[in-house]
Amino acid sequence: MADKADMLEKIFTLQRTFMDMLVEHDKFPEYPVDLTTKPGQRFFKETAFNMVEELMEASFTLKNRMHKLSEDSAVDWEHFREELADTFAYFVELMIIAGISANDIYNEYVRKNFIVRERVKNGY
Repeated sequence: MADKADMLEKIFTLQRTFMDMLVEHDKFPEYPVDLTTKPGQRFFKETAFNMVEELMEASFTLKNRMHKLSEDSAVDWEHFREELADTFAYFVELMIIAGISANDIYNEYVRKNFIVRERVKNGY
């Protein structure tokens, strides 16, 4: 299995390649976008909404509802994973749009993970 950091970098590369295709067809702005501008913020938010939509599509594959008395344990795992992969693609796209690299997000994740672990250890 490949090194995890290499896998993350490969995902970023694949997403950038896809984004470049969209830029070439005038379906996507040059990136990273300027998040200090209204158009930049609007584009970031629109992409975030697309990500949430994909996450909701994943949740809709789970059939148990709070009001249901019966249990529906069947899960279409292929569809569920596909929607989560779509969600993740938009998440990676958001980072690229914002100018955040795979290395940047890895370091931030490790930093924040340490903080939340310490909070739990300290009874947070």
